[in-house]
Amino acid sequence: MVKPCGTVTAWRALTHVGLGLCLLLLPPLTLAAPLWSERPATDETIPALQQLNASLVTLTQKLLPAVVSLKVHTKKDADTALPKNHPPIPDDEMRSATGSGFIIRADGLVLTNNHVIEESTSIDVHLYDGETTTATVLGRDPLGDVALLQLATKRPLPVMPLGSSAATHIGELVVAIGSPFGFEHTITLGIVSGKKRQFLQRAGLVGGYLQTDAPLTTGNSGGPLVNMRGEVVGMNTAIIGRGEVGLAVPIDAIKEIVLQLHAAGRMTRGWLGVQIRPLDRAKAVALGLEAPQGVYVHEVMPAQPAHQAGIVAGDVIVSFDGKTVATPADLQGAVASTPVGKKVRVELLRSRARRTVEVTLVAMPERKE
Repeated sequence: MVKPCGTVTAWRALTHVGLGLCLLLLPPLTLAAPLWSERPATDETIPALQQLNASLVTLTQKLLPAVVSLKVHTKKDADTALPKNHPPIPDDEMRSATGSGFIIRADGLVLTNNHVIEESTSIDVHLYDGETTTATVLGRDPLGDVALLQLATKRPLPVMPLGSSAATHIGELVVAIGSPFGFEHTITLGIVSGKKRQFLQRAGLVGGYLQTDAPLTTGNSGGPLVNMRGEVVGMNTAIIGRGEVGLAVPIDAIKEIVLQLHAAGRMTRGWLGVQIRPLDRAKAVALGLEAPQGVYVHEVMPAQPAHQAGIVAGDVIVSFDGKTVATPADLQGAVASTPVGKKVRVELLRSRARRTVEVTLVAMPERKE
């Protein structure tokens, strides 16, 4: 008969059968506790979260190959302050900056921000599979902050489909992809925090920016903001504060810009010739409106399309070319995207009465950013 493993007699008796059997007979309290525990791979305690996680992984694997990292070389500023008696810097000495972009056509058409490449002398492009190539600028739009590049490639490349920013909802999950601080092909997760955000005077030209809380920082500029269908809904462009608020050019505006950049290398926008302001509640009540809905015409520029069509200061524009106008950004975006020379119908309120005028747009005067 075998006695408990703790007795001397039993220990001597079991030395011939090995130490392993003795350990199996030790009391449970003498065994060391494991340092950690692991959950079986098949154990899905929260199936919905597991499914979301798997979907994000799959989405990321599809998106990353169509995103590029840009290393933009520029000449050093001629007026850079140097210490007294510092040797002159060679004219060909270069400095570089990092940005992002995404491929929209298999032959190497890439979209990025204008501010990423505007001072470029050459552009190196790093693809997700490790290939490095170069890019040339096909067209730039400084006001919309969009640029179209052509990669030097002879093979078809993966592309990223474009979605609709108008159909994007506040609260919708999105991912941002780029090269923050040079860390290529970084992906961050967030939501669409707002739409039609005004930032700088040019915001209205693109209908206002998309706002996101997906973390963005230096190097993310030009990268895509993508919905859960894998469609680009915006181009990451700017941050406010330390990156707590990210802003993206809506993709609907970019589509209009790309058509002209590809055809002509530049963007020509429609021009109405008015100065506008938001419609406040007091003016809305005076016009017999239940709520502010429309854009208040503060000033009409002489000899411009609005003046020639009979629009006057104090009018409230409520519709432009069949599109409802609720905010200044709505009107600015609609006018800017309308072809020059097109005659459009403008519905407005004047002295509590609705009236319609026809306006033929001209080209927006050249101006700096």
